[in-house]
Amino acid sequence: MNESIKAKPMSDHFWGKLRRRLRLVASRLSGSGKAHAGSAKESSGPHMGSLAYRENREAIRNGDVPAKYTRIVPLVPGRRVLEIGAAEGVLSLLLALDKEVVFALDGEEPRHAEALRLQTIWRSRDERFGRCEMILGEFRNRLDLLDQVDTLVAVRMIYYLEEDMQQVFEKVAQKVENVVLCGNAHRAAYWAKTKGTGLPRRGFGPYDYYASLEGMKSLLEGVGYRITTEVSEGDPIVVGTRI
Repeated sequence: MNESIKAKPMSDHFWGKLRRRLRLVASRLSGSGKAHAGSAKESSGPHMGSLAYRENREAIRNGDVPAKYTRIVPLVPGRRVLEIGAAEGVLSLLLALDKEVVFALDGEEPRHAEALRLQTIWRSRDERFGRCEMILGEFRNRLDLLDQVDTLVAVRMIYYLEEDMQQVFEKVAQKVENVVLCGNAHRAAYWAKTKGTGLPRRGFGPYDYYASLEGMKSLLEGVGYRITTEVSEGDPIVVGTRI
């Protein structure tokens, strides 16, 4: 086995850290209606992967997972989940602990390879992580996966769909009962600051609107979802259920 993917034996220390983090997030959510902010700056492009992962890789491998990921877990309904733009697979693997099956789809080879390494490490500690299937591919080309799930999750990625966003989510609404979207507080703030000012746009221009709570709600409601949960603190989160 390659040295980089060798796993330590299962330990109570690993599970203790991970379970404490998940219990803390669940407690905060039930107590205040909001999850811990836990936002992290996005990388300069999808091929770079998550900054939160790069800065915490060894800790994550050992079960010390940042709130960026754990805050979303209690909000995800359903039993069969597709995460698009799954990056290094951290959230998908966490979801696999309590779901029937999770598909973690990402279009970048380096991130997909790292997701497989992480899964190898975590699966040696709990076989339930094997419920997650890591898939290399572009979402526009893998809409067939929608037939196999009841929940779609997308974290900091829907604006990458740009002009295809509306058409793609119309297809999602035909197939999937629940959608969980997490935006990007930094993109949303810059979009709000420059809207109508004539200042130059950056990033995805008008599509950065969909990094905001308002934009994500508008998208889901426009294709027939009822908003059941919204979190405005940190990176905004919206959960929609099909009407």
